[in-house]
Amino acid sequence: MIRKLVSATLSITLLSSASYVAANSEKHEKCFKTRAKIEKIHSKMRQKYTNKQAVKYRKQLDKLYKDEFKYCF
Repeated sequence: MIRKLVSATLSITLLSSASYVAANSEKHEKCFKTRAKIEKIHSKMRQKYTNKQAVKYRKQLDKLYKDEFKYCF
C-alpha cells in the first residue's frame, strides 16, 4: 500500500516537473525572441527616421518591453 502511494506520488512529481521544464524552455525561447526584436528596433533607431516612424518604434518598444518583463523576469 505504501509502495503504491510512494510510486504514485513520484510519478505525479515527475510528470509535473516535465511540464514545468517544457513551459520554462518555451518562456526562455519567447524571451530570446523578444530581446532580439528589441535589439532590431534599437538598431533601426540608430539610423535616420521620420517622426511617424519614431511613434511606431516607441509603440512597438512599449509592447516588447512588457513582453520582456513577462517572459524574461
